[in-house]
Amino acid sequence: MMLTITPEMWFTLYALAKKGALYKKQTMTTRELGDLLGVSQQTASRRIAECVKEGYVHRVHSANGMLLRITEQGKEKLERVLIDLETAFAEPRDKIVIEGIITHGLGEGAYYVDIYADRFEEALGFRPYPGTLNVKVTNDEGRSSVKAMRKMVPLVVTGFVHEGRTFGDVTCYRVRVNGEINAAVVVAQRTHHSTDILEVIAPVNLREELGLEDGSTVTLSVVPLHKAG
Repeated sequence: MMLTITPEMWFTLYALAKKGALYKKQTMTTRELGDLLGVSQQTASRRIAECVKEGYVHRVHSANGMLLRITEQGKEKLERVLIDLETAFAEPRDKIVIEGIITHGLGEGAYYVDIYADRFEEALGFRPYPGTLNVKVTNDEGRSSVKAMRKMVPLVVTGFVHEGRTFGDVTCYRVRVNGEINAAVVVAQRTHHSTDILEVIAPVNLREELGLEDGSTVTLSVVPLHKAG
């Protein structure tokens, strides 16, 4: 079962993290939490209850209020927000840029994207449009960029069994298509494509959104998960 999260939950976790609840239990009343969030006591009570229900916050009631600590699941959600912000703020010069041309796919992308959709959404923070954009790398410079991308730390969507069929792990690299749309290059364990074909997923139909057709040139700016430091 995939865990759900709303912007209100994100902000609640963020507020608790600023109070130190990532590393130790913090004592707080619902009124204090409401003041922290800028909402009513009733709304604060509802939001913390939602976070507890989804497993993002551990809560123990005490005579002085609530003992609150963010769980590992909650920490993972905050890390996902951090990664998304890094994606948004990353400067183009910090990225590997892959240039290629749009090519016709095998027609299987929509099926596999649909099967993995919940897992892609959990890992990447967006629900992908049902289908892939196939980008063919046509020169040595592009191939070198692909090799450099694959040396970076990826996101890995773990395989699973569905209706008796095994679906393998999928490696994902965050990219920005033509500098405009956040997306991801996905690399399946088993694929019928050559190594020169990159499959790209995004929350929108990239062909329609960017006016692309077979033969169009696109750039994929690779976004690192974390900057080295």
